[in-house]
Amino acid sequence: MIPRDEYKSALAEAEHTAALLRAALQRVGVPEQEVSRVRALVTGRGRAYVEIGALPVGSAVALLDALPVETMRRLAEPR
Repeated sequence: MIPRDEYKSALAEAEHTAALLRAALQRVGVPEQEVSRVRALVTGRGRAYVEIGALPVGSAVALLDALPVETMRRLAEPR
C-alpha cells in the first residue's frame, strides 16, 4: 500500500490526463457514450493509468486522424 498523499497525487494526474483525452475524443466527434468509458486508475503501487476501453473502429480512426502527422510517422515506424 502506498501513502495516501502519493495515491492522491497519482489520481490527480490520471484524472487530469483522462479529462484531456475525453475532451480530445469529443472534439473529433466520438459519441458521449464512448467518451464516458475513459477513466482514471491508480494501482496499489501508486502508478497512474488512463483506461480507454474498447472503441469502435470508426471512433478509433477519428482519434488517429486527429493526431499530428509526426506522431503518425513515429507510430508507423518498425520497432
